[in-house]
Amino acid sequence: MIESSNPTAPVDPDQAAPHRLEQPGLPATVWLAGLAWLTPPRRVELLALLSSDEHQRLRRWRQPKDQDRFLLGRGLLRMRLGQALGLEPARLRFCLGPQGKPALEGLGSQDTLQFNLAHSGALVLLALHPERPVGVDVERQRPLPNWEAIARRHLSSGDCEALLALPPEEQLGGFLQQWCRLEAGLKATGLGLAAAGAPPPPGLELHDLHLPEGYAGSLALL
Repeated sequence: MIESSNPTAPVDPDQAAPHRLEQPGLPATVWLAGLAWLTPPRRVELLALLSSDEHQRLRRWRQPKDQDRFLLGRGLLRMRLGQALGLEPARLRFCLGPQGKPALEGLGSQDTLQFNLAHSGALVLLALHPERPVGVDVERQRPLPNWEAIARRHLSSGDCEALLALPPEEQLGGFLQQWCRLEAGLKATGLGLAAAGAPPPPGLELHDLHLPEGYAGSLALL
């Protein structure tokens, strides 16, 4: 996610409740949820699902919106993993797997279930796959005056040239979509931005997501 101090982009209340993204051809399950769904009673319900470590991480966030994004993301993760595994969400345990990527712990053969979270603005995304490493990223569309400098620093020269060849009014949106592809791919591999210039690993799949208006997103699988 690219940090920005611009106001949160709203999500239609009808799209805020956690729901599965119905997009043909996606090889993984993607769930969406909006901050508008996080009413005080639901906040209490999700807080009860978190571990002591997650409660500590929640308190480290200073801004209420950041706390809400963290809470909604972890709550959505626990609810959907619990549903997929037939386990109580609050009893799930997590560890850091290869490359520091979060993974399930203590489930034996069920540890193969792969997941990844992303959030931006008022939207939280969760991607799930039974066994393939998965990454997901989302960016809300907003003014980003330095997008060209970011692109030249992290994207390939070919990608930068393709962006600059777009009509001016489409360039920022094109950059945000490219950034989502980059981030999703790195998250699937567990690598950071330092690996952004390296060739993509064999077998990497990228799928652009059809998200609510004002958001770009991408899904990656290995």
